[in-house]
Amino acid sequence: MILVSHNELVGVTTKAFQGLRLPYGEADLIANMVADLEMVGLHGIKHFINALNYLGNKNNKPCHITFESSVEINIDLNDESILCHIPTILGYISDKLLDESRVKLNIHNCCNRWLAFGELCKLSKNGISINACWNDFFEPIGIKYLLNSGDELPEIYIKSVEGENSKLSIDNKRRLTIEFSNTHFKLPNSDEYQQHLSSSRLKRYQEESWSKGISVQVSDWEKLKQSSQAILVPCKS
Repeated sequence: MILVSHNELVGVTTKAFQGLRLPYGEADLIANMVADLEMVGLHGIKHFINALNYLGNKNNKPCHITFESSVEINIDLNDESILCHIPTILGYISDKLLDESRVKLNIHNCCNRWLAFGELCKLSKNGISINACWNDFFEPIGIKYLLNSGDELPEIYIKSVEGENSKLSIDNKRRLTIEFSNTHFKLPNSDEYQQHLSSSRLKRYQEESWSKGISVQVSDWEKLKQSSQAILVPCKS
């Protein structure tokens, strides 16, 4: 393990994203999304490295709305990472909440859902309560993020869906469902989950990351630095 600073992480990730030369996504914003997750010990770097498999897709397609009402919206991401799209999508949802007290968002065919962390935290700080749920694509687990209005960090609940996950369609495994509300959500019974990552625990990890540096695996850091060097390769005309 090595220690890196927040600025180092943001700087290297910014270069790594810029090197992809994608037609959408703000590099500094995306780098901070990765850092936000890494700062609380939720492996932002690993998730970003995994996202490169989708961000490097040469057949990039714009996401599109498949259904919309005043209180619900379905969006198809075409099996792409949420990294480039989630800030814009959440901005659209915020506008809807000016007229509605509750809105449900279903994002289909999306990858790297953990990386929505930082953007969801921003919304809760701005007075919006959030209940986000998804089933992991690679592991038989279900994840729930819950942030009530004003919360700085979420309560995260993880449970096994061993039998259930084997029966889920690919679409369900690539779905992210988020409920937004102007009122608070009730916290679930943590006994129903195998793991509960409390906001206080995440806060302690975050404070240590600020004071002592971010502890990352050498192999992950080297992969990230290698990706950042792509910006040095000139585009072919």
